[in-house]
Amino acid sequence: MTTVSLIVPIYKVEKYIEQCGRSVLGQSWPSIQFIFVDDCSPDGSIDLLEALIEREFSGLKSQIQIIRKPVNEGLPQARRTGIAAATGDFILHVDADDWIEPDAVEKLARKADETGADVVYFFAWKEFGDGRSRVITDKEFATPQDFADAILVHDAHPSVVLKFWRRTLFSPEIFFPRYGQAEDMVQSLQLLDRAAKAVRLPEPLYHYRRSDSSAMSRGKRARKKAQQLRNYLDLYRFYSASIETSPLRRCWRKLLRKARLWALLYDRSAIKDYPELF
Repeated sequence: MTTVSLIVPIYKVEKYIEQCGRSVLGQSWPSIQFIFVDDCSPDGSIDLLEALIEREFSGLKSQIQIIRKPVNEGLPQARRTGIAAATGDFILHVDADDWIEPDAVEKLARKADETGADVVYFFAWKEFGDGRSRVITDKEFATPQDFADAILVHDAHPSVVLKFWRRTLFSPEIFFPRYGQAEDMVQSLQLLDRAAKAVRLPEPLYHYRRSDSSAMSRGKRARKKAQQLRNYLDLYRFYSASIETSPLRRCWRKLLRKARLWALLYDRSAIKDYPELF
């Protein structure tokens, strides 16, 4: 039976952790390693999770691991911590303010078994919090590399939580960014390039909690772009010694062009910090 490591990073999610935890721990697939990563959450999220486990899922304790990080490092590094502890054939990420369908893992594991895929990508419900929702979809791609190319030009969804990853794709270790901006794109580009086969499961299995507000101050937008460009440049540095044989061999020039533009528009200090940019 296909084994699955389900990873949930936790930080300031008191309001949502019980719904997320219940959806994760209540999965119909029996062979799951549950990994919860406490990224030094300052609220009562972990207490609530532990109480939920004791109250409703005590029979799963042998499958549950709660990892307490000594310092807060942000979402990408929390996911990295979870992956280091994972032992399953496949990895599924779930953000702690979201939730999944009760048979999500079962459907994904069966699809992977039937097709031999390294990646199974699927749909999600985008939940707006006022009763409205809509389905997030992706078209079908001939190869994982075509999928990666589409992500790079914003023609496909980059989110790592909407993909069921074969664990061996993470070895040798991929680059995990410092910042939370564009971190899904950074990880998906690397993993999809390593995959031999990606298949689509056209069902919404994930509930993605988001606000529909598009308002953003100019300063906040600039900070986000600055973090994105530094993630891109750190990614380039990670593979620079072997760039032509790396997962970036087909897209590193595009990444650098985008980073150059954003450096000029949003963060000129990056020009000094990254001499290779120009």
